Amino acid sequence: MTKLISLLTLFSISFIHPFHVTVCEIEHDAETKALQVSERMFLDDLEETLDKTYHVRLDIMHPEDKNLRDSLIQDYVLKHLSITVDGKPRKRTYIGHEIEDDVMWCYVEYYGVKKLDNLEITNTVFFDIYEDQSTIVHVSYDGNTKSKRLTRLKPTETFSFLAN
Repeated sequence: MTKLISLLTLFSISFIHPFHVTVCEIEHDAETKALQVSERMFLDDLEETLDKTYHVRLDIMHPEDKNLRDSLIQDYVLKHLSITVDGKPRKRTYIGHEIEDDVMWCYVEYYGVKKLDNLEITNTVFFDIYEDQSTIVHVSYDGNTKSKRLTRLKPTETFSFLAN
């Protein structure tokens, strides 16, 4: 009976306190020599983060000022996402974002990436707001995909694509 109560308590807590996760997908485009980065985040987490970070209450789906919303999202993402390739930073551009149901996809492109031996990513999106935040990172290069999980305690990871 004690196990059943513990299980029910754990189950009910999961509804009260959701797990916070984002997904970051990085793909190398050999033709354009660029890294194409897509960051998937839940809208309610983004709204709360923008409110706490910039002290602005926004309705992302129906903003009063679309330009303000877009500039805050761009500023936040670029401040919390950093990639170096083979130990060197690359020029980057915030491409934009799109809303899909209850999530937003944000797009950033890193230029001048002819080949990829080592990629280091630091991604602290929402880490300043949620203690349990995780980011799942998938990096695809030359037909290989590697994945790692970033946390508040370990927001940086290195991906190696050196030939063995």
